[in-house]
Amino acid sequence: MPALPSPTAALVRQGAIPEEQPTTVSSLILIYVVVFGGLMIFMTTRNRKKQSSQSQMMRSALVIGAEVRTIGGLVGTVTDLTDEYVVVETTPGVKLKFTKQSIAGVVPPEEPELEGYGSEDEAESEVDESAAAEETSVEETSAEAAPEDAKDEQKVG
Repeated sequence: MPALPSPTAALVRQGAIPEEQPTTVSSLILIYVVVFGGLMIFMTTRNRKKQSSQSQMMRSALVIGAEVRTIGGLVGTVTDLTDEYVVVETTPGVKLKFTKQSIAGVVPPEEPELEGYGSEDEAESEVDESAAAEETSVEETSAEAAPEDAKDEQKVG
């Protein structure tokens, strides 16, 4: 006995009710790949523009007498400056001509260090810690000696 068609199926065949399209996994994966790819492209171009503007600002702020580092790792002092080139003196009497694009950055000046310690506060705290450690070791040795003396007294008596 053939099954009777439902009234909904008849309406779907006539086009009155649109047939539902199942959402496939492959279409969702495609959407995720496109969104993720767009996000990655946006982030990389944004970071590249930011880095480019920072290096452009650094190169335009170069002054004679500044200590710089090249992309090759050479460190020296700027002795002459033009729109395109920088003359860097690496050692006394040795001057090298570089393009501004080959300057990787300005070397920050070195700060003098205190002898043996990073700062005075660190030196004081280290002295306090060593004094506290000595006090605890003295207390521990006296606490260990007391029970032995008590045992000796009991044996003698």
